[in-house]
Amino acid sequence: MNFLLLRTIFIGLSLCCFSANAHWMLVESESSLNFVSTKNQHVSEIQQFRALKGEFSPEGKLQIKIDLTSIDSGIEIRDTRMREKLFLVDKFPSTNLTAQLPNSVLALEKGSSIAVTIPAELSLMGISKTINVSVQVTRKADNGIVATSTQPILISSADFALTTGIETLQKLAGLSSIGLTVPVNFNLVFLAH
Repeated sequence: MNFLLLRTIFIGLSLCCFSANAHWMLVESESSLNFVSTKNQHVSEIQQFRALKGEFSPEGKLQIKIDLTSIDSGIEIRDTRMREKLFLVDKFPSTNLTAQLPNSVLALEKGSSIAVTIPAELSLMGISKTINVSVQVTRKADNGIVATSTQPILISSADFALTTGIETLQKLAGLSSIGLTVPVNFNLVFLAH
């Protein structure tokens, strides 16, 4: 009887320790990152990046890498132009976001959820800026965590030297305008390893 009780306690403690010391990896196939662009003042379109990598450590160090070559606007010629003229992927193939997750996120129990705003450093086109990310973090009943934006992140082209590229795209497409600020949304799924 005592052996069974001790074994149960040991297994319970092992599971708790595994969770607390887990290394969390992004599940790319279940995660998404998209933005809305506006052209000719009134036409808005949803675009996305198909390739994301990410992880966070037991200490809460978060790293997300977005492959800029994976841009998917639904129009191949536009994707090619954005890679070459806007993101300059030959020189800047990816963008990175890093953050320190608060203890309130790291200590989430299974089945619980928390809304937080986290300062993060976004590095894009060789320029780094601190942005605030409002996110709902949910600890699933299994060993997963889901992080979903609760407010769009507004990215200004002027902050990341993208204005010239946008002007080039506007001329190539014969548009009267392309918006210089885009709202970005995400849904990221992590699994413990």
